[in-house]
Amino acid sequence: MNKKILAAVLASLLAGTTHAATIYKNDNGDNIKVYGGAEVGGTFVSDTDKTPFKPDTTYVDDSFATIGLKGQTGNFFAKFEIDAERQDWTKDNNIRIVVDKLVVGYNFAKGQSIEFGRTDTAYDKVDGFGDMTNELGVGISEAGDQDNTIRYTGDFGKIKLSVSHSMEGWDGTVDQHGIPNIYSYETDSLYGQVTNGYIGYYGDSFTVIAGAEHGDETEIYSLHSQLKMGKFTLGGLVFDETKNFNQDATTEAHEVGANIGGKYAITDKMNVLATFNYSDIDTYHNTLTTVSSVLNTCTPRTLSWQQKWL
Repeated sequence: MNKKILAAVLASLLAGTTHAATIYKNDNGDNIKVYGGAEVGGTFVSDTDKTPFKPDTTYVDDSFATIGLKGQTGNFFAKFEIDAERQDWTKDNNIRIVVDKLVVGYNFAKGQSIEFGRTDTAYDKVDGFGDMTNELGVGISEAGDQDNTIRYTGDFGKIKLSVSHSMEGWDGTVDQHGIPNIYSYETDSLYGQVTNGYIGYYGDSFTVIAGAEHGDETEIYSLHSQLKMGKFTLGGLVFDETKNFNQDATTEAHEVGANIGGKYAITDKMNVLATFNYSDIDTYHNTLTTVSSVLNTCTPRTLSWQQKWL
């Protein structure tokens, strides 16, 4: 397989605010809280082939905002959250308002809970763990926000795990071949049902996590790790992903990817990053034939800078 090396130097500048306030609290512990946050800024990339706009610009806007309500009564809890997010990465660069979470749950034991509704899947919480950067690198395309999702979360000290099952399918539009139209969805739903989860060891300085997903149209396995040594953090992830969004099983994509990087904290709000990304994608146009097209990318991002104001 051919492998292509592309260098990209990027700088990321984010101005962010995060706030939460209790608007109701009872003596028995029942409460309602309102919360919100915003990040305004984007990423400068020297290799314009890695931007959505190619040579037209080296800057990509990553601005984002969220606001929500969460409450608890006894062992029951609920959350409602609205996001202002990028609808697409076109010239219009549209922002849309979507209901990101609408969920109810129950804490049935210490450190253990179960919830149901429109929410993130279990895998979505850790899919980027080990990646030092924010956008434009290789990533895992797991099921993220899903309708009709039931999720279990367990916290046993240094061992943490979670598993979820989503019963709802794709919520966007498809073309005449059954392929999802890009940017037409309001959640990250896939065709059919999907189950995913992770288990990890969270140490004081070292963390390792294994994640997996299986669905009608997707199968993913990944391993993530992070090591903290004072002001320096070393992290990375590897994954193997197979996706087939065509319901007649005539198109399938298999990707193997890796990301390794380091981060040095200059201050508590400023970091210098160095990362290397690798991605190798094979696309099969018939499940009984050989590979008909190959897309391989290998992107070392040699320098990155992040700063946040809270």
